[in-house]
Amino acid sequence: MRKNDWNFLVDAAALAALLLLLSTGILIRYVLPAGSGHFLALWGMDRHEWGTVHFWIAVVFLALMAIHLVLHWSWIACMIRWRPAEGAAPTARREPRVVAALLVLFLIALLALAPFFGRVDETERGGGRGREGHEISR
Repeated sequence: MRKNDWNFLVDAAALAALLLLLSTGILIRYVLPAGSGHFLALWGMDRHEWGTVHFWIAVVFLALMAIHLVLHWSWIACMIRWRPAEGAAPTARREPRVVAALLVLFLIALLALAPFFGRVDETERGGGRGREGHEISR
């Protein structure tokens, strides 16, 4: 297979994974909201089971994005190493782009890792309320 074929397959699969992430996220947030616990189910799965499906779709999406970056690495490197065109003013330099790219990568990594350094607090249990604040019978 040619590189363009791989690009298309990876990008199409990533789009499908993104749409599945969107739909399961909406499902978890609005159809099976917090507090519905094991009282509401769709297709035999409750909110927590759909959360597991959502997580694994996210893992697949992350893997596809890593492959996407590998397939486009030469373009990314070219954009970071940007050189002025022939005859352009010599004041354009590539160092600001490299510094900006490294800064953005550092900030993204910091944001992604921040929850792992936070303190987990124990909170009070909810009042047993389900959708729209109605009491759930036990």
